[in-house]
Amino acid sequence: MGQWHNPHPGRRSGRENRCRGDCQTVAAGVQGKRPDVVFTYTINETGRAGVKAVSLWVVVICTVILAGCSGGGGSSSRDSAAPQASYASPQVYGEKQPISSLVPTITGTATSYSVTPSLPAGLVLDATTGSISGTPVAAAKTADYTIRVTGPSGSTTTNLSLTVVPVVSVSRMVVASTSVAPLVTLNAASTGLSGNVYAKAIDPDGVFSVPVTVNASAGNYVLELSTLSSVSTGLHTGQVVVNLYTDAACTRPQKMPSVWVNYTVNVLDSGGAWPGNHLTALSSIQGASEWATFQGNAAHTGYVPVRLDPNQFSTRWQISVPALLYYNSWCNLATVTTEGGNFYMAGNDAVTARSEYDGSTLWSYSFSGLPNPSVNPPAVSNGVVYVAAGQQSSTYMYALDAMTGSKLFQSAMSSQWEHYLAPTVGSSGVYTNAGTYGGLYAFNFQGDRLYFAGAEQQSAWTPAVDANSVYVYTGDALRVFDPVLGTLKTSITDTTFTNYIYLINGSAVLGAANSVFAAVYGNSNLNGGDIGNSLVHFNLVSNTVDWSVRGVYPSTPAYDSGVIYVANNNPLRLEARSEADGKLIWSCTPPASGDTRFVSEVLLTKDAVIVSTNLSTYAIDRSTHHVVWSYPSAGNLVLSPRGILYIEGYSAQGSTTTLTAINVH
Repeated sequence: MGQWHNPHPGRRSGRENRCRGDCQTVAAGVQGKRPDVVFTYTINETGRAGVKAVSLWVVVICTVILAGCSGGGGSSSRDSAAPQASYASPQVYGEKQPISSLVPTITGTATSYSVTPSLPAGLVLDATTGSISGTPVAAAKTADYTIRVTGPSGSTTTNLSLTVVPVVSVSRMVVASTSVAPLVTLNAASTGLSGNVYAKAIDPDGVFSVPVTVNASAGNYVLELSTLSSVSTGLHTGQVVVNLYTDAACTRPQKMPSVWVNYTVNVLDSGGAWPGNHLTALSSIQGASEWATFQGNAAHTGYVPVRLDPNQFSTRWQISVPALLYYNSWCNLATVTTEGGNFYMAGNDAVTARSEYDGSTLWSYSFSGLPNPSVNPPAVSNGVVYVAAGQQSSTYMYALDAMTGSKLFQSAMSSQWEHYLAPTVGSSGVYTNAGTYGGLYAFNFQGDRLYFAGAEQQSAWTPAVDANSVYVYTGDALRVFDPVLGTLKTSITDTTFTNYIYLINGSAVLGAANSVFAAVYGNSNLNGGDIGNSLVHFNLVSNTVDWSVRGVYPSTPAYDSGVIYVANNNPLRLEARSEADGKLIWSCTPPASGDTRFVSEVLLTKDAVIVSTNLSTYAIDRSTHHVVWSYPSAGNLVLSPRGILYIEGYSAQGSTTTLTAINVH
């Protein structure tokens, strides 16, 4: 090792100064490296206590050329450094949304780039420039990606944290001053969500409220958002970010930290402008049958085994049609039936066929030439429209060709001045309420009378029918007849019944085997609802009423899989009750302050209960029991297998009313 001693203690030579300066400059950048050359300087320093020797070790790396300390203007050189890259991190992108190119900041000369692991599908790293671009095709939980940048002098790595969050769309109609609760479903496996998930919504436009309910279901997490009832009328568009957490305090994000919800919310009031026609091509909903008669089918369950997505709902068309009210306007008889892309309604002593596509009239058959003209709502089956028309001695069952309106048969019946619900078509014939003093008429499909069976005189009812029996509820009893012979198979007395006004205003509903529901719905209107009525369950095994529930039930309920869904005016709520014992399972109260009563039967799908109050129509989710869609029009409800929800309004007899068609898929 070379050593150099200053011959003049107490002062530094220029040679020493130059070397000392060079060594400080180089040594500062190589801390911790083994020295290639070591010089020892001994400097005598005089102080009060005497003279002491201070040894200073200066580390000099090999890049210092020894000749530089011997005078004469030496030189030094350094290798070029490897390139360095950095990216703005973390990055959060939305699935299926193009990103702005992410360009790195570079120090040095870079010639190529690579990344490990591969970026989420749809995103690409440019191997020459290092920029990241593209459109992520699916959600990807938060992960770190190592990007290697290479240049002439070597390579370095940098990390990028990147997340692709789910992006969903919500489109809703909602009645002003109320709220709806859209559902967003996230798959746990594809999003990386696990354990307890908590959420809150951030909406800068104030359409959605902050709280979000999260429920786990069959490998998914279902987020329930809610619009604010204070949102102004009109169309609102925006994006709400729903942040996802692992803790109830919402401080620790999930690996999938959020979901972006793009929304269109149309807040409507009853006096507002029509949102516009949307005449999309008609297409069938798989699993849906024609709405053939009162409450859709011969069992009158009001049930259509399909799932509806309220995000797909839109206004299709709206037309004026004749009103058909009965008994102090308590009964809205202007019900719709459907077949083959057409729908059929009664009013102004006529039956009219219209196109489901745009509501245009196809044909009309008038009964005004009868001595005592009147009309009741029609049924339709296998290309034939069946309707009971006329009164007193000019009462008939008509069969009309569904495509042309031409008469196929006209079979005599008798009646007084009452009205009826739509006939019910079974496998053996067509059945209707009629008779001078009440009863049941049955006809085969050629118009021949099968039989007339006596029953208590009541109006505005229709029988339920299955392959084996015809079920007639007239308040005093449930009677079960043979469908072909008309023989009485059984009769079960309803001890809850009091006959006030000779009006049923509904039908028996068939549940599971040997199970029938009924009520005298007409009594719900008496004394402003103070009298009320009872929902009754008939057990055809024991031939008894095995339970009844007191309330103010104004309309025929719907049924599916052991649960009856029924509207109750006091307390005002939709009720889901057990078929086995009538116990309340859950309920939902209409949200508007002006909602005072229900005016429609209950319509049921696999995932929704749809019902009208005096003001609006609401779709209620069967799992959350909250309103997910609403529209400011009320009346009888029908769901067509071509994806149209009909809302048939009501007004005074002899005037017109509004028929609204809503696309539901």
